[in-house]
Amino acid sequence: MKNVDRFGGARALLFVFAALLAATSLQAQTRKELGRMWTFENAPVGWFQQAYDWKPTDQWLEHARMSALRLGNQGRYFCSASFVSPHGLIMTNHHCARDFVAQVQGGNDWQTTGFYAGAYENEVKIPGAKCSQLISQKDVTEAVRSEGEDKVLAAAREAHPELEHQVIALYQGGMYQLYSHKIYDDLRLVCVPHGQSAHYGGDPDNFCYPRWGLDFAFLRAYAGGKPVDSKEHCYTWKTAGADEGEAVFVVGNPGSTGRLKTLAQCEFDRDHLLPRRVAFYENRIADLERKAEESEAKRKELLPQILSAENGRKAMQGYLDGLRNERIMAIKAKAEADLRDEIAKKPALQEAYGDVWDRMAGIQTARIQAMQDRDSATFQELAQQEQELSVKIGEACFAAYGTEIPPDATMSLRISDGVVKGYSYNGTKAPHITTLYGLFARHHEFGGKYPFDIPPEWLAKEAELDLTTPFNFVATCDIIGGNSGSPMIDKDQNVVGLIFDGNIEMLGNRYVFDDEVGRTVSVHTAIIIESLRKIYGAGDLADELERVDAK
Repeated sequence: MKNVDRFGGARALLFVFAALLAATSLQAQTRKELGRMWTFENAPVGWFQQAYDWKPTDQWLEHARMSALRLGNQGRYFCSASFVSPHGLIMTNHHCARDFVAQVQGGNDWQTTGFYAGAYENEVKIPGAKCSQLISQKDVTEAVRSEGEDKVLAAAREAHPELEHQVIALYQGGMYQLYSHKIYDDLRLVCVPHGQSAHYGGDPDNFCYPRWGLDFAFLRAYAGGKPVDSKEHCYTWKTAGADEGEAVFVVGNPGSTGRLKTLAQCEFDRDHLLPRRVAFYENRIADLERKAEESEAKRKELLPQILSAENGRKAMQGYLDGLRNERIMAIKAKAEADLRDEIAKKPALQEAYGDVWDRMAGIQTARIQAMQDRDSATFQELAQQEQELSVKIGEACFAAYGTEIPPDATMSLRISDGVVKGYSYNGTKAPHITTLYGLFARHHEFGGKYPFDIPPEWLAKEAELDLTTPFNFVATCDIIGGNSGSPMIDKDQNVVGLIFDGNIEMLGNRYVFDDEVGRTVSVHTAIIIESLRKIYGAGDLADELERVDAK
């Protein structure tokens, strides 16, 4: 209650200014640098109308929301997923499911060879795996501040014990939403490709484009021993994909961004925090590689950890490179100056929030000294102070801009819009799609050596494959870690791609959104069907996706 009393007056102002903003909402995206990770309860239909000459209905938004899933294991969610057939079929990434594969493969090596069940009775149950489906959202800001989060959750659980409830702090505490989810906790493995196909190019190609990653996995949700009936809420499939310049939407659960971080916080991360994290991952990779050299069995056991550590190292390096980018820091500095100017226009807001940026800068200076003095108590105290000020900055931003801007990512469901579009890089241009031609060319150009080698099954079928088949493609949608496994859909809610990565330039978007060269990278729907039919003998699964039985 001390926290409520201390900031109570300022918070009361929040609702007044937010209401005024809502009454005069703009028909355009406000503050592009804060991104496009829109919540469904405040979907920017005005912006969609202006940008794409198209306005989604409430029914469209509900269907998109209910067809999307969040993938987890016991108490932790880490990826996105979606229903892609009426029979409980779930699509996600191979790298999201690889721990599941390792868990259930037993004496087999499905991580290497791939797996296809071929029939319901052969689908393998994955203990502990679960998906959540967002059923409802409710603004509980006033209740959280007056009664506390625990009471809000207790009331929700009493009213709907069959659902899983979560209070989400949006805008760093500027708003609180109660999200209630239906849980599917009987998930079974249906199909995964070769590990080398899913992670083609390995660490060198990670966060890069052009790209040839077949990073898909299919699971199935069961209830009462039978496949879940998901015909009311599932996406349809479009093997042809999306055209260049076409509007597309990513529906998924971005993990975390720092777009409301102050310039001083970004400078601290750049100069002190991220270099240490890069070094941590480098040491971890070296340690894992040493252990993996003990035996082939040990390497098989440690492979998921090695891949995860390599991904973490490259992500941290990308975030660091983003903060070392003068363009990114200039956008951040301008965004902060603009927000402070907006706060200064209203005396009540200036009194409540005007000094928080300077106070935050002071905390960063003190953190540097605490690190140098190795003081594991002062540093923790400063972290608590930083958290309190972060809440105030979130409140200030919400008071200034309201729901016209999306909140930072919170591993909760969002919809992000963009267009299919290539970009300029290294003095040339990256095409909006790659094809099977490029996969085989890359194999031969690197002499068939890891990590650019194609599994033998692919080489044997080269003459049977349509080498013009699109493989990966890029779009300007706004994603971050946690979006892995998200479906990319078109205006008709056809799946046209499967998010599995971004390019290296996208990683700076953790701090500000910039789509000049930052791109999402997706598996094209065409290569999924081509590989299922011609490589994996999974024609029945391809038929289920393409609704052959319904035609």
